This record gives sequence, structure tokens and C-alpha cells, in this order.
Amino acid sequence: MKANESIPNFDIKVREYTNYAIKSIKNVCKNFGPRAVGSEAEKNAQEYMKADLEKFCDEVKREEYKCSDKAFMAWVPLGAALLILSTVMFTLGISVAGLALSALTLFFVLAEFIFYKPVLDPFFPKVTSGNVYGVRKASGETKKRIILSGHTDSAFEWTYTYKGGRPVVATIIVTAVVAILLGLGGNIYGLVHGGAVSGIIWGEDGNIALRIIAVLMYITVPVLIMAFKFCNYKLPVMGANDDLSGCFVSCAVAKFLADNDIRFENTEVAVLCAGGEEAGLRGSKAFAKANKDMLNDGVETVFISFDTIRELEFAKIYEKDMTGMVKNDRRVAELLQNAAKTVGIDVPIGTIELGSTDAAAMSQAGVPASAFTAMDPTPARYYHTRLDTADNLSAQAIDTGVKVALEAVFLYDEKGI
Repeated sequence: MKANESIPNFDIKVREYTNYAIKSIKNVCKNFGPRAVGSEAEKNAQEYMKADLEKFCDEVKREEYKCSDKAFMAWVPLGAALLILSTVMFTLGISVAGLALSALTLFFVLAEFIFYKPVLDPFFPKVTSGNVYGVRKASGETKKRIILSGHTDSAFEWTYTYKGGRPVVATIIVTAVVAILLGLGGNIYGLVHGGAVSGIIWGEDGNIALRIIAVLMYITVPVLIMAFKFCNYKLPVMGANDDLSGCFVSCAVAKFLADNDIRFENTEVAVLCAGGEEAGLRGSKAFAKANKDMLNDGVETVFISFDTIRELEFAKIYEKDMTGMVKNDRRVAELLQNAAKTVGIDVPIGTIELGSTDAAAMSQAGVPASAFTAMDPTPARYYHTRLDTADNLSAQAIDTGVKVALEAVFLYDEKGI
């Protein structure tokens, strides 16, 4: 049975759950405000979600974990500083130091941003965040489990997304890549042609190629200096779309099932409101670790992340996550795609351009997972900025998101993956 066949006047009735989601988003924004990971606001918002889920679910819990709130994005100013120092070392002819600094920058970029490894966390204070998990049990023996998820925390503002949008952000990213390549290539060239310490390259015996490389390095420095303010740690944003929309699309499914007294015989439906996604998927990783036994109890389990449901024209299902470095489950992606077709939209399956969703953490934990997003990837100007408010929601996108989530649940109950 499809979700749209489960109750009379389905499309009209779903509007109640769309309104519930929008009203809930507005309540969280009004009463708790921006929710940096580990903040009192995030905790209060999670308690609000927990209280809501207790009305719709059989069991609800909030599990706490510790992480850094600032370490994940710290590679940006740290990398900029290391690259500037690398330029200084290169200019002084100390190529061995310049190469080491450039290589260290590349390591931090790959570890933190590409692979989401918490290599910088030990150097930063820890905060306490949490995950809220609600379960609506099967009426009989549980043979399948589907987890719908959104993340409760909001990002610190990305200064240049707000002030300049894609052109400025792209300039900083491209310049950083060029600076890393220059730092690696230039210092290797310096080692080959001048040794570990060759003297100031502007000396009388300086190599013309080294001087050209130095000039190119100098050109990148002003942009690298801009990167120090890439992330404004004094300004967490409201995060109405990213990702209260995903949280309450997921909660709306539990509410729909409870309100209409729908309980699947063999399929357990769960909702995860995860903290710490903006801190590097720390919440979903903590959830997978804390619930390893449950996720490996022999019950077929799938995980679907709903993240930033705002612009349907950019709707996409992620088969490859974490900037393409993590492969999500094709079967779950096709489940979502088929659910979307039932709703009347054709959503492509593809790869996230930059960044990641909580589905990646679950895929890494061995749980079949995929993600559904609907956001302009350029990125949209509200993305990680003060413009991501409850006044900037799309009722149509959220309504479609609720329907897709419901159809995915009913389709999974009927056919699995």
C-alpha cells in the first residue's frame, strides 16, 4: 500500500503535517534561536523535539556525547596561516620547512573536510551535545527498521557566503587549492635546485623560476588572509532550513502514523534528531557508535537523511556522499527516488558537490543509507548565513518532503530494499 492510499483525502490531510512542521520550525527559532552544537539552545531544542516525539513514539531517548564545537572548521584559518608561513619559508629559501607546512595544510584539509576525521578535536575544548531518538514499534515481530533523520544544530555563519555568495567563496576555495599546489610544488622545486636551505631567493644568485613561484605565492596571500574570517564563530545562524526542515519532516512522519493509528506489522519506524552535523557529523557518528548493537541486531535497517528541504528544483538524492568519498547505498537511493516518483517529482540520484550529510556517517558504520536534499548547491545565499530564518521557508518544499518521507516508509514496509 502507498502512503497516499492509507487515508482518505491524503493530499489535503498531509497539509496538517506540513503545517505542523512549519509551526514547529518557527517555534524552535522563536523560543531557542540559533543552535550551535553543544549550546544550551541546541539542548533546549532537542528537549522540545523529544517531548514532541513522546506523543508519537513508543520509546524516546536523548543520548549525550562530547565533541568540539569549533574544531571542524578550524582547518580554514589554520590552513591559511600555515600556507602564509610556507610562503615566508620559501622566500627565505628554507624549502624543507615550507614543504612541511604545505603538506600539513593538505593533511588537515583531507582529514577534516574530505574524510571528516576529528584530527583537530584534541586541541579544542569539548562541549556536550546529544541525539534524540524516537521509535514507533512494529505490531508484530520486527523484521525491518527505517530511520528518518534531520540535524538539530545550526552552523556558524560563513562570512563570504553572506557578503559575496558563490563568486567570493569560489575564489577563496580555488585560491587555497592553488596555494597548496604552489607550496608543495614550489618547495619541492626549491629542494631539488637549492637544497633544504638555499638562502633568500631574491639574492644575487636566486633562481628565476623560484622567483616566479614566489610572486605567484604572494598573489595568494591577500585571499588567504580573508580566509581567517571565513567562519564567524560569534554568529551561529538560525538554521530554519538547514536543518530544522529535515528534523520536522521526519517528526511529521511519526505524527502522521500516530494520528492515523497506523502501525506496520513487521517494520519499525524511527526518527533521529542528531546533533553536531555542522561540527563534522559528530552526532550521527556518536549515535552509530552508541547503538552499534541495535544497528547490528539482525533486523534489516535503512537510514534516510533529510537535509535542507527548501528548493525543489534542486532536489537530489545522494548515492555518493562526503564530497564523493563515501558511497551510500544505491538501493536506499532508489527507494527514495521511487517514493519521489509516487509524489510526482523526478529526483536525480547523484553525488554531493562539497560537504556531507549524516547519511555518510551511517554508511561508514555499515548501515544502508542515503540522503534527500533540496537546496541550491551554488550555494544558496541563505546557506550557513543569518538569512536562514523561519521567514525563508518553502511550504511547498516541506509538503513535498513530508510526502516523499511517508511514501519511502510505506514503500520500504511493502518491499524493503
